[in-house]
Amino acid sequence: MQIGILIVGSLYWDGSAIRCQWRRDRLGCSGKRRVRVPIRYGRRSTSRGNTFTMVFARSCSSADRLGTGIVLPARAECCEPEHLVEEAEYLWAAERNSRSRAGIATTWGRVGLLHPPDRPLPEEFSRTWAQEVHAAGSHYREVPAAAGEERLVDPVSGIAQFEWPTDAESHESLSGFDVLLLTATEPTLTNSQYSSAEEVAGAWRTDRNGHVSYFYNNRQCGIKTFEDDESRRRRRQRERRGSSRRLGISDWRSHLE
Repeated sequence: MQIGILIVGSLYWDGSAIRCQWRRDRLGCSGKRRVRVPIRYGRRSTSRGNTFTMVFARSCSSADRLGTGIVLPARAECCEPEHLVEEAEYLWAAERNSRSRAGIATTWGRVGLLHPPDRPLPEEFSRTWAQEVHAAGSHYREVPAAAGEERLVDPVSGIAQFEWPTDAESHESLSGFDVLLLTATEPTLTNSQYSSAEEVAGAWRTDRNGHVSYFYNNRQCGIKTFEDDESRRRRRQRERRGSSRRLGISDWRSHLE
């Protein structure tokens, strides 16, 4: 069984020693595939100055709202259900930026699993995965959803509920993988709504520590959302009224674009 790791955001490019080692040891980076997936900037991150990071969102499932993520093949062969759980634990350790493997979930996120619609997981694999989800207890809870938005991950089976992605180049269903693992972090919702592109851009605009680099690093690596152009337009409108140098934005633009 070939496992793929579906990545959006800093897991792909972050330079921390832990994540670099994870990518080097666990992933076949030469097998990168760009895929169309439902993502948006939707989580305020305290570690990034309360600016926004990416989340998966069912409300972005229509063709005009899909973004672009990356799938990398796992190096390790998956022959037993325990191998699948092990890969998920390594992924979750990288998401937490920790060297210790400690399950697949915590209060702010969890690992989800996605399989092709015509190839369900073998029963022993799905049973073992569901047992791992159950063992996570209350940490493996329902991912908060915006008003009218459908469930992202089933909290009982641990199966992601959005469609198997399409290859961004061929526009065909992603091939070569039997299962994808992904990290479903919880969005920051206000009155059951996601923040607007203007609010996302405003958080980067008022940040004084260059956390807008998260946006530009994603763009440079081909990780994009449907709101990117709007967020960038709004940010630049405000930049023209003030000093880009003071906000630390022009440095990132010249380096990453």
